[in-house]
Amino acid sequence: MQPRIDPDRAALEIAHRLLRTPMTLEQMLGSRPLSLILMNVARRHMQRRNVFDTKRLQANDYQESQ
Repeated sequence: MQPRIDPDRAALEIAHRLLRTPMTLEQMLGSRPLSLILMNVARRHMQRRNVFDTKRLQANDYQESQ
């Protein structure tokens, strides 16, 4: 089993926006339950972000995966 990656600041900010909460990002990170939710949403965002590769898209280097 692979170790969990820690989301970067950009992923945390995007996850915070996706959750649409009135709390600040720092307040959410300060609370253990809310921090876990925020980290999970940020990890999910990072996985989706890795799938979309703009450099390969610009180079037209995508091949159909079958």
